[in-house]
Amino acid sequence: MGMAGLAAGGLPPLAAGALSPRGGRGGGGVSGPLPGEFGDPARRATDVLLVGNALLFGLQLLSKELVTVWGIKINALIVAGQWWRLLTPAFLHGNLMHLVVNSYSLNNLGPTVERTAGSGRFLLMYLAAAVAGNVASFYGSAAPSLGASGAIFGIGGALAMYFYRNKDIHGRRSEIVLRSLWQTLLMNILYGLSNPRIDNWGHMGGMAGGALAALLLGPRWKVVRLPGKRGNWLVDDAPLPWFRSQPRPAA
Repeated sequence: MGMAGLAAGGLPPLAAGALSPRGGRGGGGVSGPLPGEFGDPARRATDVLLVGNALLFGLQLLSKELVTVWGIKINALIVAGQWWRLLTPAFLHGNLMHLVVNSYSLNNLGPTVERTAGSGRFLLMYLAAAVAGNVASFYGSAAPSLGASGAIFGIGGALAMYFYRNKDIHGRRSEIVLRSLWQTLLMNILYGLSNPRIDNWGHMGGMAGGALAALLLGPRWKVVRLPGKRGNWLVDDAPLPWFRSQPRPAA
């Protein structure tokens, strides 16, 4: 897919922890990575994806592109029954710059979404967006394609859905993040339309898939009073219950 990804500046300068209803972790004297940095357990799935994409790119080079040929989106081979090509292109890249741009974008957005939704939901959103992007590309474009940008657009769509659905919790912060995401999306759409190498079908399909996954998986916070508990609590009322967060005190 295209190299645009969700570019730098996709989020305003808010700390990743501030996007959770509970805020960030305290750092007081604890050794190890700082919250939001590579190696922080709260962003473990993002780090696995970053490292995995880099390792697979190395395999692409070492195999003299055999891995690329095996996994790239080629419509005729998908029709012939090679359904894995609706997922594998999201883990392959065309060149080093393609990998670097998508890794930067994933590192920019991934930890925020993972910290907000949890690692399990984040991975499901990423994979759903990857498949949705490749399905859209399959139906909309005859050209071969590869790259993580459709999945990354999906993470952007998931973040937008989260803040849209939780505006009553985050208030003004939701407006700031949504405005920033829309501006970044518009820039990427304009860039994609100006560059015939960009797979816009993959980008838009990925964004839709990520947003739909976030709509179903949540979190969708509601302020309630719990029996036997003092004060207001935030309860995750996501439509699909599998990864719902535990209730937490409202700030």
